[in-house]
Amino acid sequence: MTNKINLVINLSILALLIYLAVSVKQLQDKVFPDPNVMIPLAEKTITDDEFKDAIRNFLMQKLSEIE
Repeated sequence: MTNKINLVINLSILALLIYLAVSVKQLQDKVFPDPNVMIPLAEKTITDDEFKDAIRNFLMQKLSEIE
């Protein structure tokens, strides 16, 4: 009787481990779909002028904090 209970417990643990392995693989495929393709971090694309203005404003702010 104890052998059957032990067998059921071991099979349940094995099934759980297989389920977790498949779930982790699916999650990994969703988070890291293809190593050769970059995923954009944001939908908004920033232009060079906006980037330059943002850097200039940041530097001006830091320089005014020093003075």
